[in-house]
Amino acid sequence: MLSKTIETLKYLLLEYRFYFLSIALLLALLIYNHNETLAFEKELIRIEKELHMNQAIFERRQKAYDEKVKQQREKLERMIKEIKSEK
Repeated sequence: MLSKTIETLKYLLLEYRFYFLSIALLLALLIYNHNETLAFEKELIRIEKELHMNQAIFERRQKAYDEKVKQQREKLERMIKEIKSEK
């Protein structure tokens, strides 16, 4: 029984070796592409985090700049009022 099974497997391997090799190659490519996709997704997440951090830093700096401009404008308006009131 075992020898007949082995003979059958040998026949199948010889007869369909091209198909088995093709399937094995496609499976290997599938696994490789999956791993590459995971690596790209990990890199994309890292870049998105970095972009988010840069955006947050930019918004903080912009807010500080706007506040400084507002203070300078108020100071300038006070100075103009003082000059006008002196005349």
